[in-house]
Amino acid sequence: MKGGCTMNVLVAHDGSVQAAKALDVAIRIAGGLGGKVDIVTVVPDLCLATEELSNEDCDLVASSLNTEARGLMKKVSDALASKGIKAEIVIKNGRPAEAIVEAARELKSELIVVGSHGKHGAAKMFLGSVSSRVAGLADVNTLIVK
Repeated sequence: MKGGCTMNVLVAHDGSVQAAKALDVAIRIAGGLGGKVDIVTVVPDLCLATEELSNEDCDLVASSLNTEARGLMKKVSDALASKGIKAEIVIKNGRPAEAIVEAARELKSELIVVGSHGKHGAAKMFLGSVSSRVAGLADVNTLIVK
């Protein structure tokens, strides 16, 4: 784009339909401004929310969730590559909202794009409204896609 106007956009992706919509919006914004898209997924530490699991069980759950996240991000990356779009993929562990904001800081993102809600199930119960929390914690603008 003339004038050197670019924008680095970070999009949070958890495999949900809303995350896919957020990714589409992020690509349009970054592409329109000659910027880049980085994609972050967060593996939540579900063991923080329970004392019912042993350390071994927590490690097994964490390993399984990390494997699932890597598989999801490979699919997303491959789909983008087939369209000629290159995106950096970041997998974080911990509390989703905090990890998304941390990734945005590390990558010097100028905009964070998140879906209005993510996956359903146990993770949703533990996570609450991640998008609202990201918007409150972020140092940069946050776009919540419905």
